[in-house]
Amino acid sequence: MKKILITLFIGMSFIGCSNSDDDSTTQQNNPVTTQYFHPPSWIQGSWKVGNTSYYKFTNDDFIYVMNGTSYKVILTQSASSGQTAKVDETITDTDYNFVITAGASSGSYKFHKISSTQIQWINTSNNITLDKE
Repeated sequence: MKKILITLFIGMSFIGCSNSDDDSTTQQNNPVTTQYFHPPSWIQGSWKVGNTSYYKFTNDDFIYVMNGTSYKVILTQSASSGQTAKVDETITDTDYNFVITAGASSGSYKFHKISSTQIQWINTSNNITLDKE
């Protein structure tokens, strides 16, 4: 009887055991999309001085039209290379201010709403009025 119990016990200890604990399920890593900019609706669109386009705001980007620089692209590239990529924003009904940090570089921008068709770009040297295109 003891031999039967011992044989049964040994047999049961091998059932359900396998040599591999590997999970053969493939895991999918979806890229994480970060929205850096949150421009208020009153500033979204293209802005110019005279006949020269300067800035464009979309719902998730800030673009310097003069040279085609998309700061969203710059921040995404910085983040993908392991560098700091962030935008610190202050948003009110009449002001949109932000500091862009990409890698070791940073830039500060301040915009003030004058009307639905005009904003003021407040910079260190002077203030420039921009008209909506």
